[in-house]
Amino acid sequence: MAKRELTNLNVKVPTTMKQLLQQYVKRDLHTNISEFTREAIREKFQREAPDLYKQLFKEKEVKSHE
Repeated sequence: MAKRELTNLNVKVPTTMKQLLQQYVKRDLHTNISEFTREAIREKFQREAPDLYKQLFKEKEVKSHE
């Protein structure tokens, strides 16, 4: 399997939102807030921009075959 390139994405959220995220992550058995955030972004793309979501996977397939 090809190694994924990752980059940092920093966002500021209200303290109460971070606390809710921490509780949700713990309850929903995510590894951490980063994993939850990546999943939430993927789901948003799938729902609201499926063409971009499909493009993301096409690019991954091309890179994995190189």
